[in-house]
Amino acid sequence: MNVPTESVGFKKLLGIAFLPFSFCFLYSIAVFTLEEAFGDHFYSISPQTGSVFGIAVAFFLGFRMNSAYDRWWEARKNIGELTYNSRNFSAKVCTYFCNKENLSNESKSQNYIIGKTILDLLRLYLVQFQKQLHNQSDIDPNVFSVDNNLSFLPSVKNKPNHILQTMSQKIEQSFNNECSMEKYDLMVLINKFYEIQGKSERTKNTPFLNIYKAFTRLIVVFYVLLLPFFMGDIDLGGENSYWELFAIPVITLIGTIFLTINKLSNLFGDPFSQAATSFPLTEIIENISAEVNDVIKGTSIYSKKSIHLFDST
Repeated sequence: MNVPTESVGFKKLLGIAFLPFSFCFLYSIAVFTLEEAFGDHFYSISPQTGSVFGIAVAFFLGFRMNSAYDRWWEARKNIGELTYNSRNFSAKVCTYFCNKENLSNESKSQNYIIGKTILDLLRLYLVQFQKQLHNQSDIDPNVFSVDNNLSFLPSVKNKPNHILQTMSQKIEQSFNNECSMEKYDLMVLINKFYEIQGKSERTKNTPFLNIYKAFTRLIVVFYVLLLPFFMGDIDLGGENSYWELFAIPVITLIGTIFLTINKLSNLFGDPFSQAATSFPLTEIIENISAEVNDVIKGTSIYSKKSIHLFDST
Protein backbone atom coordinates (compact mmCIF):
# COMPACT_ATOMS: atom_id res chain seq x y z
CA MET A 1 0.00 0.00 0.00
CA ASN A 2 1.31 3.39 -0.93
CA VAL A 3 1.95 5.66 2.03
CA PRO A 4 -0.35 8.69 1.74
CA THR A 5 1.45 12.03 1.66
CA GLU A 6 0.36 15.63 1.73
CA SER A 7 1.18 16.01 -1.97
CA VAL A 8 -1.06 13.06 -2.83
CA GLY A 9 -3.87 14.61 -0.81
CA PHE A 10 -3.33 17.94 -2.52
CA LYS A 11 -3.63 16.33 -5.95
CA LYS A 12 -6.87 14.63 -4.93
CA LEU A 13 -8.16 17.93 -3.56
CA LEU A 14 -7.43 19.66 -6.86
CA GLY A 15 -9.40 16.99 -8.67
CA ILE A 16 -12.37 17.46 -6.35
CA ALA A 17 -12.24 21.26 -6.48
CA PHE A 18 -11.81 21.56 -10.26
CA LEU A 19 -15.51 21.66 -11.17
CA PRO A 20 -16.49 24.09 -8.35
CA PHE A 21 -13.57 26.31 -9.33
CA SER A 22 -14.54 26.28 -13.01
CA PHE A 23 -18.15 27.11 -12.19
CA CYS A 24 -17.27 29.95 -9.84
CA PHE A 25 -14.70 31.39 -12.24
CA LEU A 26 -17.05 31.44 -15.22
CA TYR A 27 -19.93 32.72 -13.12
CA SER A 28 -17.88 35.58 -11.69
CA ILE A 29 -16.79 36.58 -15.19
CA ALA A 30 -20.43 36.56 -16.33
CA VAL A 31 -21.52 38.78 -13.43
CA PHE A 32 -18.55 41.08 -13.98
CA THR A 33 -19.49 41.39 -17.66
CA LEU A 34 -23.06 42.31 -16.73
CA GLU A 35 -21.78 44.91 -14.31
CA GLU A 36 -19.66 46.47 -17.03
CA ALA A 37 -22.48 46.33 -19.58
CA PHE A 38 -25.22 47.86 -17.43
CA GLY A 39 -23.04 50.31 -15.57
CA ASP A 40 -22.18 50.96 -11.97
CA HIS A 41 -24.62 50.18 -9.12
CA PHE A 42 -27.11 48.24 -11.26
CA TYR A 43 -27.56 45.88 -8.28
CA SER A 44 -27.27 46.49 -4.56
CA ILE A 45 -27.65 44.15 -1.56
CA SER A 46 -26.45 45.14 1.87
CA PRO A 47 -22.99 43.64 2.62
CA GLN A 48 -24.14 42.97 6.20
CA THR A 49 -26.75 40.59 4.84
CA GLY A 50 -24.06 38.67 3.01
CA SER A 51 -21.87 38.54 6.11
CA VAL A 52 -24.62 37.12 8.31
CA PHE A 53 -25.68 34.65 5.64
CA GLY A 54 -22.07 33.58 5.05
CA ILE A 55 -21.44 32.95 8.74
CA ALA A 56 -24.62 30.87 8.99
CA VAL A 57 -23.66 28.80 5.94
CA ALA A 58 -20.12 28.31 7.30
CA PHE A 59 -21.42 26.98 10.65
CA PHE A 60 -23.90 24.78 8.81
CA LEU A 61 -21.15 23.33 6.61
CA GLY A 62 -18.90 22.80 9.62
CA PHE A 63 -21.55 20.70 11.33
CA ARG A 64 -22.18 18.81 8.10
CA MET A 65 -18.47 18.05 7.67
CA ASN A 66 -18.06 16.87 11.27
CA SER A 67 -21.05 14.54 10.96
CA ALA A 68 -19.76 13.11 7.69
CA TYR A 69 -16.26 12.62 9.13
CA ASP A 70 -17.74 10.74 12.09
CA ARG A 71 -19.25 8.25 9.64
CA TRP A 72 -15.93 7.93 7.83
CA TRP A 73 -14.03 7.34 11.08
CA GLU A 74 -16.57 4.79 12.30
CA ALA A 75 -16.10 2.83 9.08
CA ARG A 76 -12.33 3.07 9.42
CA LYS A 77 -12.44 1.68 12.97
CA ASN A 78 -14.50 -1.26 11.74
CA ILE A 79 -11.92 -2.12 9.09
CA GLY A 80 -9.16 -1.74 11.69
CA GLU A 81 -10.95 -4.29 13.87
CA LEU A 82 -11.23 -6.56 10.84
CA THR A 83 -7.46 -6.39 10.38
CA TYR A 84 -6.36 -7.49 13.82
CA ASN A 85 -9.27 -9.93 14.23
CA SER A 86 -8.16 -11.67 11.01
CA ARG A 87 -4.57 -11.83 12.23
CA ASN A 88 -5.66 -13.22 15.58
CA PHE A 89 -7.96 -15.80 14.01
CA SER A 90 -5.42 -17.06 11.46
CA ALA A 91 -2.70 -17.41 14.10
CA LYS A 92 -4.97 -19.35 16.46
CA VAL A 93 -6.25 -21.63 13.71
CA CYS A 94 -2.67 -22.62 12.88
CA THR A 95 -1.81 -23.05 16.55
CA TYR A 96 -4.84 -25.14 17.51
CA PHE A 97 -4.87 -27.32 14.40
CA CYS A 98 -1.15 -28.07 14.72
CA ASN A 99 -1.91 -30.00 17.89
CA LYS A 100 -3.74 -33.15 16.85
CA GLU A 101 -4.75 -33.80 20.46
CA ASN A 102 -7.21 -30.90 20.12
CA LEU A 103 -9.11 -32.59 17.32
CA SER A 104 -11.64 -35.36 17.06
CA ASN A 105 -10.50 -38.74 15.82
CA GLU A 106 -12.02 -38.12 12.39
CA SER A 107 -10.06 -34.86 12.00
CA LYS A 108 -6.64 -35.84 13.32
CA SER A 109 -5.37 -37.33 10.08
CA GLN A 110 -6.43 -34.27 8.11
CA ASN A 111 -5.56 -31.54 10.55
CA TYR A 112 -3.47 -29.52 8.12
CA ILE A 113 -6.07 -29.84 5.32
CA ILE A 114 -8.86 -28.65 7.61
CA GLY A 115 -6.72 -25.78 8.86
CA LYS A 116 -5.89 -24.74 5.31
CA THR A 117 -9.54 -24.93 4.30
CA ILE A 118 -10.62 -22.69 7.18
CA LEU A 119 -7.98 -20.10 6.35
CA ASP A 120 -8.86 -20.26 2.66
CA LEU A 121 -12.44 -19.61 3.70
CA LEU A 122 -11.21 -16.61 5.68
CA ARG A 123 -9.46 -15.22 2.61
CA LEU A 124 -12.59 -15.82 0.55
CA TYR A 125 -14.66 -14.07 3.22
CA LEU A 126 -12.39 -11.02 3.22
CA VAL A 127 -12.56 -10.60 -0.55
CA GLN A 128 -16.31 -11.18 -0.66
CA PHE A 129 -16.80 -8.72 2.21
CA GLN A 130 -14.90 -6.05 0.27
CA LYS A 131 -16.86 -6.67 -2.93
CA GLN A 132 -20.16 -6.48 -1.09
CA LEU A 133 -19.26 -3.11 0.42
CA HIS A 134 -18.18 -1.83 -3.01
CA ASN A 135 -21.24 -3.27 -4.79
CA GLN A 136 -18.98 -5.28 -7.09
CA SER A 137 -19.60 -8.65 -8.71
CA ASP A 138 -19.08 -11.71 -6.53
CA ILE A 139 -15.89 -13.73 -6.59
CA ASP A 140 -15.81 -17.34 -7.71
CA PRO A 141 -15.28 -19.53 -4.60
CA ASN A 142 -13.31 -22.01 -6.73
CA VAL A 143 -10.49 -19.47 -6.86
CA PHE A 144 -9.66 -20.42 -3.26
CA SER A 145 -10.21 -24.19 -3.75
CA VAL A 146 -12.76 -24.42 -0.96
CA ASP A 147 -14.96 -27.44 -0.43
CA ASN A 148 -18.39 -28.32 -1.73
CA ASN A 149 -20.16 -26.61 1.17
CA LEU A 150 -20.02 -23.43 -0.92
CA SER A 151 -21.37 -24.97 -4.11
CA PHE A 152 -24.62 -23.01 -3.77
CA LEU A 153 -22.92 -19.78 -2.64
CA PRO A 154 -23.94 -17.86 -5.81
CA SER A 155 -27.62 -18.31 -4.86
CA VAL A 156 -27.16 -16.93 -1.32
CA LYS A 157 -28.07 -13.29 -0.75
CA ASN A 158 -25.55 -12.50 2.00
CA LYS A 159 -22.51 -14.48 0.92
CA PRO A 160 -20.09 -13.36 3.68
CA ASN A 161 -22.56 -14.63 6.29
CA HIS A 162 -22.72 -18.04 4.64
CA ILE A 163 -18.93 -18.27 4.47
CA LEU A 164 -18.69 -17.53 8.20
CA GLN A 165 -21.33 -20.17 8.85
CA THR A 166 -19.29 -22.71 6.90
CA MET A 167 -16.18 -21.82 8.93
CA SER A 168 -18.15 -22.25 12.16
CA GLN A 169 -19.37 -25.69 11.10
CA LYS A 170 -15.86 -26.88 10.32
CA ILE A 171 -14.58 -25.66 13.69
CA GLU A 172 -17.50 -27.29 15.50
CA GLN A 173 -16.91 -30.63 13.77
CA SER A 174 -13.12 -30.68 14.21
CA PHE A 175 -12.53 -30.32 17.96
CA ASN A 176 -13.05 -33.02 20.53
CA ASN A 177 -15.06 -32.52 23.72
CA GLU A 178 -11.96 -31.95 25.85
CA CYS A 179 -10.95 -28.85 23.86
CA SER A 180 -14.02 -26.74 24.36
CA MET A 181 -11.91 -23.71 25.30
CA GLU A 182 -10.05 -23.75 21.97
CA LYS A 183 -13.29 -24.11 20.07
CA TYR A 184 -14.89 -21.34 22.12
CA ASP A 185 -11.92 -19.08 21.47
CA LEU A 186 -12.28 -19.45 17.70
CA MET A 187 -16.05 -19.03 17.85
CA VAL A 188 -15.62 -15.74 19.69
CA LEU A 189 -13.49 -14.49 16.80
CA ILE A 190 -16.10 -15.72 14.31
CA ASN A 191 -18.74 -13.73 16.20
CA LYS A 192 -16.44 -10.71 16.00
CA PHE A 193 -16.45 -11.04 12.21
CA TYR A 194 -20.25 -10.99 12.31
CA GLU A 195 -20.17 -7.87 14.46
CA ILE A 196 -17.70 -6.03 12.22
CA GLN A 197 -19.70 -6.95 9.13
CA GLY A 198 -22.95 -5.80 10.71
CA LYS A 199 -21.55 -2.43 11.76
CA SER A 200 -20.02 -1.87 8.33
CA GLU A 201 -23.28 -2.74 6.59
CA ARG A 202 -25.13 -0.36 8.91
CA THR A 203 -22.82 2.48 7.91
CA LYS A 204 -23.09 1.67 4.23
CA ASN A 205 -26.84 1.03 4.05
CA THR A 206 -27.95 3.96 6.21
CA PRO A 207 -27.87 7.04 3.98
CA PHE A 208 -26.82 10.30 5.55
CA LEU A 209 -30.21 12.06 5.59
CA ASN A 210 -30.71 12.75 1.91
CA ILE A 211 -33.11 15.61 2.64
CA TYR A 212 -30.49 17.26 4.84
CA LYS A 213 -27.89 16.64 2.15
CA ALA A 214 -30.09 18.25 -0.52
CA PHE A 215 -30.90 21.20 1.73
CA THR A 216 -27.21 21.81 2.42
CA ARG A 217 -26.38 21.81 -1.26
CA LEU A 218 -29.28 24.16 -1.97
CA ILE A 219 -28.26 26.83 0.52
CA VAL A 220 -24.57 26.60 -0.46
CA VAL A 221 -25.31 27.00 -4.17
CA PHE A 222 -27.76 29.80 -3.39
CA TYR A 223 -25.13 31.60 -1.34
CA VAL A 224 -22.49 31.22 -4.05
CA LEU A 225 -24.88 32.57 -6.69
CA LEU A 226 -25.63 35.61 -4.53
CA LEU A 227 -22.01 36.15 -3.56
CA PRO A 228 -21.26 38.82 -6.19
CA PHE A 229 -24.39 40.70 -5.20
CA PHE A 230 -23.47 40.53 -1.52
CA MET A 231 -20.17 42.14 -2.42
CA GLY A 232 -22.10 45.05 -3.92
CA ASP A 233 -20.50 47.00 -6.71
CA ILE A 234 -17.46 44.98 -7.77
CA ASP A 235 -15.57 48.15 -8.51
CA LEU A 236 -12.11 48.68 -7.06
CA GLY A 237 -10.23 51.89 -7.84
CA GLY A 238 -12.90 53.46 -10.03
CA GLU A 239 -14.42 52.61 -13.39
CA ASN A 240 -11.18 53.27 -15.24
CA SER A 241 -9.05 51.14 -12.95
CA TYR A 242 -8.15 47.52 -13.69
CA TRP A 243 -8.15 46.83 -9.96
CA GLU A 244 -11.81 45.93 -10.27
CA LEU A 245 -10.70 42.71 -12.00
CA PHE A 246 -9.48 41.59 -8.57
CA ALA A 247 -13.15 40.86 -7.76
CA ILE A 248 -13.09 37.83 -10.07
CA PRO A 249 -10.50 35.76 -8.11
CA VAL A 250 -12.07 36.86 -4.80
CA ILE A 251 -15.52 35.60 -5.82
CA THR A 252 -13.98 32.47 -7.36
CA LEU A 253 -11.96 31.65 -4.24
CA ILE A 254 -14.80 32.09 -1.75
CA GLY A 255 -17.29 30.21 -3.92
CA THR A 256 -14.86 27.36 -4.56
CA ILE A 257 -14.19 26.96 -0.84
CA PHE A 258 -17.86 26.67 0.06
CA LEU A 259 -18.74 24.32 -2.81
CA THR A 260 -15.68 22.12 -2.21
CA ILE A 261 -16.42 21.76 1.51
CA ASN A 262 -19.96 20.72 0.67
CA LYS A 263 -18.69 18.20 -1.87
CA LEU A 264 -16.13 16.81 0.57
CA SER A 265 -18.81 16.36 3.24
CA ASN A 266 -20.88 14.34 0.77
CA LEU A 267 -17.89 12.15 -0.07
CA PHE A 268 -16.90 11.61 3.57
CA GLY A 269 -20.50 10.67 4.33
CA ASP A 270 -20.13 7.63 2.04
CA PRO A 271 -16.93 6.00 3.33
CA PHE A 272 -17.37 2.73 1.42
CA SER A 273 -17.56 4.36 -1.99
CA GLN A 274 -14.54 4.31 -4.26
CA ALA A 275 -14.13 8.09 -4.32
CA ALA A 276 -10.89 9.92 -3.69
CA THR A 277 -11.76 10.49 -0.02
CA SER A 278 -12.49 6.82 0.72
CA PHE A 279 -9.85 4.79 2.50
CA PRO A 280 -8.23 2.10 0.32
CA LEU A 281 -10.44 -0.82 1.34
CA THR A 282 -9.33 -3.03 -1.55
CA GLU A 283 -5.65 -2.60 -0.68
CA ILE A 284 -6.34 -3.22 3.01
CA ILE A 285 -8.20 -6.46 2.26
CA GLU A 286 -5.42 -7.58 -0.09
CA ASN A 287 -2.83 -6.97 2.63
CA ILE A 288 -4.85 -8.88 5.22
CA SER A 289 -5.32 -11.78 2.81
CA ALA A 290 -1.58 -11.80 2.08
CA GLU A 291 -0.82 -11.88 5.80
CA VAL A 292 -3.17 -14.84 6.27
CA ASN A 293 -1.42 -16.62 3.42
CA ASP A 294 1.96 -15.86 5.02
CA VAL A 295 0.74 -17.44 8.25
CA ILE A 296 -0.28 -20.52 6.28
CA LYS A 297 3.03 -20.91 4.47
CA GLY A 298 5.22 -19.84 7.39
CA THR A 299 3.98 -22.21 10.07
CA SER A 300 7.24 -23.97 10.89
CA ILE A 301 5.79 -26.84 12.90
CA TYR A 302 4.05 -28.27 9.86
CA SER A 303 5.87 -30.80 7.79
CA LYS A 304 7.12 -29.85 4.33
CA LYS A 305 4.22 -31.76 2.84
CA SER A 306 1.79 -29.78 4.95
CA ILE A 307 3.34 -26.46 3.97
CA HIS A 308 3.05 -27.45 0.33
CA LEU A 309 -0.62 -28.25 0.80
CA PHE A 310 -1.07 -24.90 2.51
CA ASP A 311 0.24 -22.98 -0.53
CA SER A 312 -2.27 -20.55 -1.97
CA THR A 313 -3.84 -21.28 -5.31
